[in-house]
Amino acid sequence: MDIKIKFDAEHNAQCPTFVLCTRNGTKIGAIPAHDINYAAHMNSADELLFVVDKFDNDKQCDIWNSIQNFKLVYVNEWNKFFESTVEINESNQQIKTITCVSLGDSEASNVKLYGLEVNTETDIAREDYVKTILYDPDHTSGSLLHRVMQKMPLYQFKHIDSSIASIQRTFSFDDVYVYDALQEIAEEINCIFLLEVELDSDGNMVRSISAYDLESYCLDCGKRGDFLESCPDCGSTNIQLGYG
Repeated sequence: MDIKIKFDAEHNAQCPTFVLCTRNGTKIGAIPAHDINYAAHMNSADELLFVVDKFDNDKQCDIWNSIQNFKLVYVNEWNKFFESTVEINESNQQIKTITCVSLGDSEASNVKLYGLEVNTETDIAREDYVKTILYDPDHTSGSLLHRVMQKMPLYQFKHIDSSIASIQRTFSFDDVYVYDALQEIAEEINCIFLLEVELDSDGNMVRSISAYDLESYCLDCGKRGDFLESCPDCGSTNIQLGYG
């Protein structure tokens, strides 16, 4: 998801609105954050770090006692949730440093897969075996993403690039976190997965997963690879460029 930074008339970056929330998304209150650092990553969790003071002009922060480990931080301008870890300054108990990671990545890093065989000899030996491709919404027993994400049923499929949906590969996941499984799939197929937790127009938390192709794809002949202006096979310029 794109992160938009707003600037004032003097071209200074404006601070986004951080809101402390419970695990179910109930808003507790605005966070008076400062010393903000944000790092967005394509192939790993986004990270957010900021500092909160207990007092501002001798007035105590209204939500100071509620700023605790594993609370959620919602960034209003980005429509994005993070999970927080709180550290109290040892030399100054009136300062808290909050380190956050994108909520979707955090949740996927806490759910494990066991005994999931995909197109392996063990999988093929099943009486009900069907060929598994990356994504098949009409036949979920043969859809790799459905089989992986069944442990995270709150997540819905938002977007899957058609250029990679039919790719078939072999995987074996046992005692492996969903996040790590997705990373392995992404490396094998050369794609990127985005796990997002947002608010919809009614203010409800919506969890989703998307998959984007990192390679270019010829919409005329189906060639997929590392090219930009024209297809090396058919010469077509009707190209879908890779994500990013």
